[in-house]
Amino acid sequence: MGNNYEEVKKFAEQSLGEMPQVIELLFKLDEGAAMEQFNQNNLLYLGRTSLSLKTRVLIAMSVALANGPKESAMIHFKLAKRFGIEHAEILDAIRATKMALMSSTLDSLDQLLETYVSNEDREAEMHKTQLLLENLKGEAGLIPDRVLKASQFSEELVKEHLREKKAMLKPSKLSQKEVYAVALAVSISIKDKDCQAVYLSQFKKTGGTRQEAEDILTTTRFLVGNRASVNGIDILRNMTK
Repeated sequence: MGNNYEEVKKFAEQSLGEMPQVIELLFKLDEGAAMEQFNQNNLLYLGRTSLSLKTRVLIAMSVALANGPKESAMIHFKLAKRFGIEHAEILDAIRATKMALMSSTLDSLDQLLETYVSNEDREAEMHKTQLLLENLKGEAGLIPDRVLKASQFSEELVKEHLREKKAMLKPSKLSQKEVYAVALAVSISIKDKDCQAVYLSQFKKTGGTRQEAEDILTTTRFLVGNRASVNGIDILRNMTK
């Protein structure tokens, strides 16, 4: 292996504590592919400057938790520990990830309403939840479409969803902006457009900038694409034998 390998290894050990296994294996197979992986890591993730390193690492861990593989989540958890991110902050990120995933299941409401609920019943259910919806609009500035549909299906479903959202998106250590950044990244990674709109609105409302939103997107893009590399470690290892 040439100078590129030594430079990358030195940089990785200084910044990450170790040479990533994927890059190590790629160098044995194709130096160009290894450098591409290294450069993407820097350009799309660790080298970004608008969003704090703490938030980027928590986004990376959370996107990996939402999409797999678990090995990727552990890589970024170890980075979080190395960079001094507190356990309470990690737990806040995990809870925000869980909330974003749970919210995505409400996409099923179109089919549930069509199958079980008449127009008259929809109006009756919405009447029960009118105050809940008004309070939500006052707090968030909008009522997500899926919450409106939930209000036509089940008053209890709306109550439980709003209770979960209030609890899980109320951090103990992270700032509100950081929590919304994590939730937005997870929603982008699972292609949940309704939640993307809500969390982006809240991210901006809590001070998030366009440049920071770009860092959220680029970090998420790297983690989503990087599943192929991490899932492929056994394949790469086999190819180097």
